[in-house]
Amino acid sequence: MEQRIEKCVKKIKAEALDALLVSNSVNITYLTGFRKAEGYLLLTSRQELFYFTNFLYQEEARKIGGWKVIVSNGTNIFKLLSQTIKREHLRKIGFEAKELPFLEYRKIKDDLGARVDFLATIDLMANLRAVKTKYEISLIKKSVKISGQAFEFIREIYSETMSEKDISIEVEKFLKLKGDSELAFPPIVATGESTAFPHHFPGEKKINGNFFLIDLGSKYCGYCSDLTRVFSGSKMPSLFKKIYDIVRSAQDLAIKKIKEGIKAKEIDRQARAFIEKKGWGKYFGHGLGHGVGLSVHEPPYLNHKNDEVLKEGMVLTIEPAIYIKGKFGIRLEDMVLVKKERSEVLSGNVHR
Repeated sequence: MEQRIEKCVKKIKAEALDALLVSNSVNITYLTGFRKAEGYLLLTSRQELFYFTNFLYQEEARKIGGWKVIVSNGTNIFKLLSQTIKREHLRKIGFEAKELPFLEYRKIKDDLGARVDFLATIDLMANLRAVKTKYEISLIKKSVKISGQAFEFIREIYSETMSEKDISIEVEKFLKLKGDSELAFPPIVATGESTAFPHHFPGEKKINGNFFLIDLGSKYCGYCSDLTRVFSGSKMPSLFKKIYDIVRSAQDLAIKKIKEGIKAKEIDRQARAFIEKKGWGKYFGHGLGHGVGLSVHEPPYLNHKNDEVLKEGMVLTIEPAIYIKGKFGIRLEDMVLVKKERSEVLSGNVHR
C-alpha cells in the first residue's frame, strides 16, 4: 500500500495540489486496503492520511493503521473535513469530479470558504490503477479462474427446462460461494432474440434447447473478472455459426495485436475493420473492451477515439459483438494481460 500512496503523492505534487480528497470507495480501498471504505480519505502531499467516517466503521478503520481516523459522532462530517484542511494549512485541494455528488461538492466548497481552492481532477486515481502489479494480476487470474469454473458448472447442470432467471440464480450462487460474497456485477443471461440486447435482464423465458449467452464476473479479494460465452443447445443454424465465426476471428485478430506501446483505438480498429469488411459493421455498436481491476469497468477503454497508449501490466477485456435485432446477438469476451511484446489471454480456452 505504501508504494501506491507514494505514486499517488507524486501525482498530487505534479498537479500542484496540497492534497487529494478521495470519495470513491474503490480508490480508498486501493490506497489503504480497507474494504469497507464508507467515507472520505484526505491524502496530503506530505503523505499524511486522514479518514473521515461514521460510528459504524470506526473500529474496523482503526485496525488498518497508517492513517488518522476522524469520526463524525454527532458532528457534520463536512465540517470536520473543512476544519482539518484549514488546521493543516492546505490551500489547494483536488477532488474526484466524476465521483463526488454535486450537493456534497457544494457543501464542502462552502465550508472551505474562499481561501481554499477546491479543484476538480478527472480519473487521477483510475489512471494510477490501470497498470497492475504482479500481486494484483495474481488475484485477477484467480477471479478469472472462478468465472471459468462457473461456465463449466452451467454446462453440468444445464437443462432445457431452465429459464434465463434460473441460470442467473445458479451462476450467482456459484460465484458467491467460490469468490467474494459480492459479485463483480449481476449475471447477464439471455436466450434467443434477447441475446441481441447487450445488457438484457434475465427473465422467465425458457431455454428450450435454444442458444443462450452468459456474461458473468466474479470477485476475488476485491478484484474483478468479466467474461462472456455463448452456448448452443443444439446444432448451430448456418447464419448463427457464420456470425459466431466472424466475432471469434475479430477477437483473435485484436488479441494478436495487443502489446505495450500500441494505442487503444488501434486494437478497437483491428476488430472493427474485420467485422465491417464482412458486412456487419453497423451491428457492432460499442467499444471493443475496457480495463478491469478493483472495478469491472475502468481505464483504459478500447474505442475508436481513445489515443491512450497501452502499458505492460494493464488488464483488458476484448469483447467484439454483432447484434441483429429480432434474431440474435453474439458477444465473446475474454480478459487479456498486456505484455512488452505480446498479450496473455488470462481466460484460457474456456469457449474453444
